[in-house]
Amino acid sequence: MSARLGIIGGGQLGLYLCEAAQALGMQVCILAEAADAVALQRADRAIVGDLDSALALDQLLAASDVITFDKEAVPDAALHYLIEVHSRAGVAIFPRAETLLMLKDKALQKDWLQRHALPTLPFHTVSGKAGLGELPVAMLGTAVVQKARCGGYDGRGVQILPALAAAQLWDVPSIVEPYLPDCGEIAVIAVRDQAGAVRMYPPVAMEFDPQLNSVRTVSMPAAISPALGAAALALAERTVTLMGGVGVFAVEMFITPGDELLINEISPRVHNSGHITLDACNVSQFEQHVRAVAGLPLVIIVTGPPAAMVNILFSEGLRENCPDKPLAVKLADPHTSVYWYGKPPGKAGRKMGHINAVAGSAALALALAHKTMVRLSAHGNIGQAA
Repeated sequence: MSARLGIIGGGQLGLYLCEAAQALGMQVCILAEAADAVALQRADRAIVGDLDSALALDQLLAASDVITFDKEAVPDAALHYLIEVHSRAGVAIFPRAETLLMLKDKALQKDWLQRHALPTLPFHTVSGKAGLGELPVAMLGTAVVQKARCGGYDGRGVQILPALAAAQLWDVPSIVEPYLPDCGEIAVIAVRDQAGAVRMYPPVAMEFDPQLNSVRTVSMPAAISPALGAAALALAERTVTLMGGVGVFAVEMFITPGDELLINEISPRVHNSGHITLDACNVSQFEQHVRAVAGLPLVIIVTGPPAAMVNILFSEGLRENCPDKPLAVKLADPHTSVYWYGKPPGKAGRKMGHINAVAGSAALALALAHKTMVRLSAHGNIGQAA
């Protein structure tokens, strides 16, 4: 077992990874770019600096037996540096830096999917507006989705174009895919250990905010047929096995009207769609990720009653109610929990926390979570008052 865990990134994902690692008896060092990063409030040791700083990375290497990530948007220079020096430092890195270099670039990721015959939408790579005339309309159609090759998250870097127009195309390196109306979206949280064993959580259904293009709600189990659920699990397992990944991977998939599964994208980290596992399962995605990267055995996943998650997205009505420290509270409502990340109030749509609810059905759980969200907006921070 690796006793010292280093985490690159200090957001809410790093926060819950830190807590999971400490519960397993590990010491945690976090490298974050900002001194107010929320995960630093839980870390045993904090390093504040640029993620591509050789000095900061050397400090993290010296304080760690194994290093992992809470995001894929790590500078290329940092990943190349880790590839060069980590073996000399005697530090393992999971997932591999080479995997992040590929997955963080949506064009490289899509190319990898196609080369391995994994089902995904066709795509075309463009350098920006100049590439509009090169788009193969016969393959893509006129309604398309543009995704920035790098740096997008929480809906940023993604736009839907009902009709191709040069004035609307972002002038950034991108991929362009067909827009699929009336399709469902699910995710499978898969975890693979260093020996190649894979555990998977049941597929979850995701609903997205139409303006922000970010996840708004998650429901477990997804309302799909057992056969389609089994196919989604098999596709996720095949994907992470072909990749040789270690740790948690979120495999997001489209479901076409004809029940065809198409991989949308793969995230090499714990994921927003897996926050529901904190209450819906016997072991969370965070603990499983720590176990995988640290060389501990994975836990057999047991799911409880149906559950749902609603993201708490910042709005002006919540400005005075957001706690300044991470907080998790079980509410008086049965089987409902509010998780605040401790972020300072920011711009509209920023994830400030999430609500998990468990009930007799996924629909009832989702209604309970929405009810709690309404109470938060109308009556203030019930999470702190409970």
